[in-house]
Amino acid sequence: MQLSFLLLFIFAMNKGIPANIQGEELNNLLPPLPNNWTFVRDDKIYTPETLYDYIDGGAELYLSYDMIGVASRIISREDNEIRIEIFDMGKPGNAFGVFSHTRTTDENQYGQGSQYFPGALIYWKDKYYISITANDENDIIIDIIRNIAGQIDKNITQTGKIPGIIELLPQEDLVKDGFIYFHHYIWLNSYYYITNENLFNINASTDAVLAKYGEKEERSYLMIIEYPDSILALKAEEKIMQELFDHKKIIRIEDDTWMGTLVKANYLIAIFNAPSEEELRVKLETCAEKIPN
Repeated sequence: MQLSFLLLFIFAMNKGIPANIQGEELNNLLPPLPNNWTFVRDDKIYTPETLYDYIDGGAELYLSYDMIGVASRIISREDNEIRIEIFDMGKPGNAFGVFSHTRTTDENQYGQGSQYFPGALIYWKDKYYISITANDENDIIIDIIRNIAGQIDKNITQTGKIPGIIELLPQEDLVKDGFIYFHHYIWLNSYYYITNENLFNINASTDAVLAKYGEKEERSYLMIIEYPDSILALKAEEKIMQELFDHKKIIRIEDDTWMGTLVKANYLIAIFNAPSEEELRVKLETCAEKIPN
């Protein structure tokens, strides 16, 4: 079974909020139509079951963060077209997770984190991830995109917490905004190839963060995974030591970089591509100190 269809099946099994209630909630967050703009089509609501009909090829990202629904609006003026999407991700951590995947830097202008790209703006707030994209960029488009973003921001009256696991990242040498939060193993290789298998036993009951450290020439990667209990953390460590680390906690590999692991309480810490054993050990210990006993 292809991964995309497997994911669709898994997430379609989550009943979530009834579609009619979900659609009303999302539609209430959409802003008024800007002056001199028209609707390209009626607003639409997509659920996990119908998301592939809407964004085939990109649905996995949202489904892997347990998306409940998305409101889609398309408006136009002359040759300009803007697509507005409000994704209900169920909880703030999931909305933040999608944002962590799509942003390259957090400009903090809208919601609880945002970034403007040429002809596009993304941000997250509470349990919502918002994407506003245009087919072109000009002064009119920029003004309208920012106005729409501001109105949706005001319509979302609550804020949510960033997942606590983010606070465990050591700050020294951390690449600015260079981390992603996730709870599905398909994102393990987002920055650096680790494995195509779920050796870390990552699932809906685990939280994970993968972060970049240092300059590109000596870039290392740190991952923290929070398990429901310490037994599961130890089992995961035993598995990766057997499959990846040659039955050791710290190992030097063929390209003269180092990787290693450490478990504290119900957390597993793993580091890859470290330039030296000393740096790896310091990073592991620094991270462990942040974890409560």
